[in-house]
Amino acid sequence: MKLKATITGSKVHDVGYRVFLLKHAMNLAVPGLSVYNWETDGQQQVIALAEGDESRIAAFNKVVTEKRPALAKVSDVAFEPYDGDVGRTSELV
Repeated sequence: MKLKATITGSKVHDVGYRVFLLKHAMNLAVPGLSVYNWETDGQQQVIALAEGDESRIAAFNKVVTEKRPALAKVSDVAFEPYDGDVGRTSELV
């Protein structure tokens, strides 16, 4: 299963979001993760592409929805199916 999570807010860059998501993905044994910063319409975004079995992706989805780095200012979290390539979590360490 693959998922694209888009985290949008006035301050989601330079607060450790990518490392935060990687740490949680590794703790949940999510085998695939690609995370990058983006900007749309003056809003900062962190895009996370995750791949794993349904239970691991559901757990990762819960983390993305309920937790965030302390300094982050998030206004929206959106999810959608994804069918492209996703990097291996082990390659990010």
